[in-house]
Amino acid sequence: MDALNALTHLQPSADEIADAAGVRENHLRQAAQQFEAIFMRQMLKEMRKVNALFDSKDNPLSSDAGRMMQGLYDDALCDRLVKQQSMGIAELIVKQLSAHHD
Repeated sequence: MDALNALTHLQPSADEIADAAGVRENHLRQAAQQFEAIFMRQMLKEMRKVNALFDSKDNPLSSDAGRMMQGLYDDALCDRLVKQQSMGIAELIVKQLSAHHD
């Protein structure tokens, strides 16, 4: 009987399984949001390259400092947009990779 009790204690409880699933879901959501932010940053970077083709040399934002500030602004903008789920890419990734398909 002691061996049976020892084996049942080795099996995770329903609460432990639910906690592990919640942690996994949280990690998946964070990774998906980070991916979406990287994707948006790259998209903005490419759009800025096209805009630079039409930019004049007299523009004060065409300096190195202006480009650095624009990069910092783009990073903050992307982080904010991802938190607001504006594009929805992260949510689609979570839905696709989650074990709980609705």
